[in-house]
Formats: sequence, structure tokens, C-alpha cells
Amino acid sequence: MLKSYYAAVHVCLWAGFALQVGGCGPASIPSPSPPGFETVVFPNDTVQFDMPKTYKQSVEPEDTVVITPAEESGITLRFNLHVLPEPLAVDFVEMQAKEKGTKVKMIGDNATFTEKGSRSDEDHDYEMTFWQIGFDNMLVVMSAEVDQARKNDIIVVECLKNVPTMIKSMHKF
Repeated sequence: MLKSYYAAVHVCLWAGFALQVGGCGPASIPSPSPPGFETVVFPNDTVQFDMPKTYKQSVEPEDTVVITPAEESGITLRFNLHVLPEPLAVDFVEMQAKEKGTKVKMIGDNATFTEKGSRSDEDHDYEMTFWQIGFDNMLVVMSAEVDQARKNDIIVVECLKNVPTMIKSMHKF
């Protein structure tokens, strides 16, 4: 009986030490992605989402995550994470959608709405789609830049079909 008591005390002391060394709690690690996908983690290490394994990921200035299905595919996805001081991201998305006269859609546990636009750059015209995605205190602003000359290419169409899966998989870890 006494050995069990000492073992329990030892475990409690070790756990307490580990929590002190590790900060406020045990270290968080990303959740595994489903088959055919890989995990993307924002540079601040608090939010993750899944992307198809064949896609390429990079980071631009201001911690913008950039995803493309292939080199010169005709589509570029960009993701910017904004951490709000309180868990008001869903309320923020709802307020923004109302101001823009559109509706919020829930994709999994994430509130989102979409806006469309266009831009021109040198010899290219682009269709732009923007999503605001809110959950807890996290706001992700996502964009898809599609070369209008390639908008019907299968790689572009398939990439856009994967967007709801990416949005649904976004969460804190």
C-alpha cells in the first residue's frame, strides 16, 4: 500500500514538474491529417488545417501561408491568420457578412462567408475569391487568385473543390 502511495506521489510530482517546465500545460502537437492530406501549421503554431499531399506550401512575408497545387497551375491560395484577444471570431464574421449583405455559412465548426472580385496585373486578369473564416478567437482570411485564362483547367477546378475541406479542417491545437 505504501509503495502505491509513493508511486502516485512520484507521478504527481513528475507531472507537476513537466507542467512547470512546459508552461501552462502540456505541449500541443498538430492532429494527424486524413489519408491523402497533410497538415499545414500557421507560423505561430496555434492553428492547423489539412491540404492535399500533392500541393506545395510556402510562407510569404507577414506569415502568409501560400498553397499551390503545382508550379504554374493558374491558382494560388493564401491564408492569413489573425488572433483576436477574445473568442469573438464567429461574431466578427457574422458582423462582416451582415455589413456586406451576405450570409454566413457553417462549414464544420467554422463560420465563413465568401466575396468575389477581380484584378489585373501586367498581361493577366485574375478572378479573386476571399473567405473570412472564424472560430474561437481565430480569424483566417483566405484568398484564391485564379488566372482567368486557366479558370476551367481541371487543376484549378479540383483545387477550388478542396477549399471546403480545408476550411472544415481548420482548428486550434
